Amino acid sequence: MPSRTYVLVHGAWHGGWVWRDVAPALRAMGHIVTTPTMTGLGERKHLARPDIDLDLHVQDIVAHIEMEELDDVVLVGWSYGGMVIAGVLARLPERVASMVYLDAFIPENGKALVDYVASASAESIKTAVSSGGLVPPIPPERFGVTDPDVIAFLMPRLVDHPPLTMSQGVKALPERPAGLPHTYIRCTRQNPSQFDDFLAQCEADPQFETYVLETSHICMLTDPRGTVELLAKVG
Repeated sequence: MPSRTYVLVHGAWHGGWVWRDVAPALRAMGHIVTTPTMTGLGERKHLARPDIDLDLHVQDIVAHIEMEELDDVVLVGWSYGGMVIAGVLARLPERVASMVYLDAFIPENGKALVDYVASASAESIKTAVSSGGLVPPIPPERFGVTDPDVIAFLMPRLVDHPPLTMSQGVKALPERPAGLPHTYIRCTRQNPSQFDDFLAQCEADPQFETYVLETSHICMLTDPRGTVELLAKVG
């Protein structure tokens, strides 16, 4: 198997720490793997503030790729991370070899995460924006996590999320570059989910390969082996 370069982009409320089981396993296969944490989250939670927006999180990943001098990147966005990698591709198309949406949002240019979620979630995001607050974490049980050890690992690490990242439209490419491989991986133990709609769209799109994992939304912790095998396959 040829060596690849993976940049694993976490989701809302999480940080680079969420890849604790996946990154070492991919490295053991001979791949280069980085797990950047975006501003205000994870070990950078001390930088949290309400005015952090999607542009800044995109810039976090762009700067990471540039500073690490990474090329031919397999860009993996999980959940909210799908919003971010869409913006990164628009900024650094020459450095991206493959796009992988891992149970993630696939936004159209100009669309925000708030445009894709249920009305109750959208209202809570808008309320946080108007009040200058942050969005509290969704309990892992709502994402289909049942393992008490995984829940115990997650709970002290989840932090409030800046709402402007969810309400700002993404600056994405108007069209996907021809010939650039795209993959969508759906994790099916969170139902119902807006990610079913993205899966259906991707199944009808010849530019996408699609896969299903029978595990929770937080697949890298509830099925790290299956996650690693799929990422190694599609990269």
